[in-house]
Amino acid sequence: MSAVFKIVAAVVYIFASVTQTQAGTYGPRSEFGYPAGLIPDYAQALLESRAGGDYRTLFAKTLTYSLNLFHIYHTFDRASPVVGPGVLKNASISPRMMQELQIAIHRVKSNGQIVRKLVPVENAPKIIAGDKIIDLRNKKTVFYAVGFLDSSYYPFSQAIGTSYSKRGYNVFISETLAFLTYIYPKSVRLVKVLGKKIGEFLVKLTEQGLQSENIELVGASLGAHVVAHAAKYFYQATGRKVARITGLDPAGPCFKALSPEHKLYRTDADKVDIVHTNIDGFGTAETLGHLDIYVNGGEFQPSDIPYIPCLVICSHVRALIYWWQALEHPKKFIAVKCNNVQEARFAQCFNNSQTNYLGVEAKFDRPGIYYLATDNEFPYFKGKSGLKAANEIFTKSTRLINSDDNFIV
Repeated sequence: MSAVFKIVAAVVYIFASVTQTQAGTYGPRSEFGYPAGLIPDYAQALLESRAGGDYRTLFAKTLTYSLNLFHIYHTFDRASPVVGPGVLKNASISPRMMQELQIAIHRVKSNGQIVRKLVPVENAPKIIAGDKIIDLRNKKTVFYAVGFLDSSYYPFSQAIGTSYSKRGYNVFISETLAFLTYIYPKSVRLVKVLGKKIGEFLVKLTEQGLQSENIELVGASLGAHVVAHAAKYFYQATGRKVARITGLDPAGPCFKALSPEHKLYRTDADKVDIVHTNIDGFGTAETLGHLDIYVNGGEFQPSDIPYIPCLVICSHVRALIYWWQALEHPKKFIAVKCNNVQEARFAQCFNNSQTNYLGVEAKFDRPGIYYLATDNEFPYFKGKSGLKAANEIFTKSTRLINSDDNFIV
């Protein structure tokens, strides 16, 4: 083994050991459930190494996992009473930077052409008032807030905006790339002030005829908490709640131990639905909505490429893709009711008969926790076949891998 590799392996070993020490103090609250174990166990690899195992094995098994643990638990989510110390400190936006806080007015023409206009949020109400195509009085309006390191220019933001536009919505998308690119705990501090500015924007639109019952807010990851603060401000200013908030794998790090006033919660809108796709990584296992849908158990998502796992970032981003496809394929993503989060994690809900939909067609008169099975290939929906336990993707894949009765090495 080369000297360089030994050094790198040693660094990873020390780095991961410290990480595991921090993560070891973290224990999920019982109502959030315990992991189904869909990723390799770092601790076992560490024990094997200490017993004389190959450092290459340790390196391969722990690098990704320790990085994930470090970022999630050590830096952002220490198991202290206050998660993410300092994230609730004040933050403000200077007059110069206010010009960088923008909104994309997004629409699709009848010929399929996408038209986007990016305007500063402070000027947006005046520009919208002069736009003859935008109909705030008679159409539903959706505001989509992008997440950490995200932009209205990125493909998924535009895809979701286009799907809503095709449904007849007025579509506005936040452009916060100039703000949510600070190191994560700093970006978290900006969530409240960004939400307040968006809330002010929505309040000004009510002067042009926008009704609260026609407002739907959608937020991805950190953006879910941004729209939550927008909704909180809107309620304080008008005395009315927005109609709906959809959280696409709402960010968990720095938010898990915070009270509802500081994050997205079911009290923020008349209807709140949550799509969980990476609950032990960049998302959260907490039931934040009237409807909480745990896709494939909510921990990790199946990979499009067999035998290559869809880990933290992949699973986190998949929430956006599922929502986009649910908009494109109404009532095709069918979820089944669960009694608790643990059942959802372990895909133990198939004995229940009550179902619901992922998407704008969701039935809020059937609140609760749901398990949604998907395929591992685009466009991912399974329809009614996803309600059969035999079609659960992880079990099905493992059964296929171990289809041979006698495994000889």
